[in-house]
Amino acid sequence: MDDRGEREGRRWTRATMTFDLDVLLTMMPMPGGDVPLVFLDDAAATPVPRRDDPGEEVTALMAACLGGGLDLVTDMRELLVPLVPGWLAEFDGRGTLTVRSPRDDPARPFCRVERLGAPPGWAEAASRLGCLVLFAGSIALAEDTAAADVRLRNAAATGMLASGVIGYRPG
Repeated sequence: MDDRGEREGRRWTRATMTFDLDVLLTMMPMPGGDVPLVFLDDAAATPVPRRDDPGEEVTALMAACLGGGLDLVTDMRELLVPLVPGWLAEFDGRGTLTVRSPRDDPARPFCRVERLGAPPGWAEAASRLGCLVLFAGSIALAEDTAAADVRLRNAAATGMLASGVIGYRPG
């Protein structure tokens, strides 16, 4: 992952809970061309009890992501990111990113972020591929983007990272 992304802290509301998310759009260089990435980072890690194991807590963002079909990432070295049907990201020319999950009410997307910057070529790569890689969890990327790889590995090791390849279309 490179540091050509742009990050913005945004408020996100899901049902009755509001979160401060750091959103990062960046590119991952690959042999066949750059792959667009989206990071939804709930650094505050707002806890909620798990329905399947009331004694264990997860973050509200992780519960929503895993409940919507994203996969739990436990090891960044052996990362297998699945294609997740029903998820869709849109990015328009005004810098609005909208992410929809299969469980959303059409009038209430999973996440909508306005005035978000994207690195050069991000939208074009997402359009060409028709998809992007979404990572969501408690990553704390805003604290130090230079240590993003370490922070991602730590989030995965503690069960605080979900991912999936999701559909994309220009907004």
